[in-house]
Amino acid sequence: MNQDNTLSFIVGAALGGIAGYYLYKHQDQIVDKIHELEGNLNIDHNSLIEKAKSKLDTLTQNVQSTIERYTHGSEPKTTDEITAIMTELARLREEVKALSAQ
Repeated sequence: MNQDNTLSFIVGAALGGIAGYYLYKHQDQIVDKIHELEGNLNIDHNSLIEKAKSKLDTLTQNVQSTIERYTHGSEPKTTDEITAIMTELARLREEVKALSAQ
């Protein structure tokens, strides 16, 4: 049993040493790649925020036009449009919460 533990320790130490050597030799390439990935993720995050803002603007315009139609128009009031707008608003709120959590 002690031989198995000793062998496992030696193999683990050898693998750790190889990994440490690899990291030491290629640290500049690894750091450059990490910075590149961070830049890409940052751009994606910003584009998601812009998409959410544009959807919110569209929803706001739809709500305003619907309110104006109901207050100034003679159209019959249907609850289907209001329900659809409220559903879309709830979905957008969830998306904003998810973006804020990131």
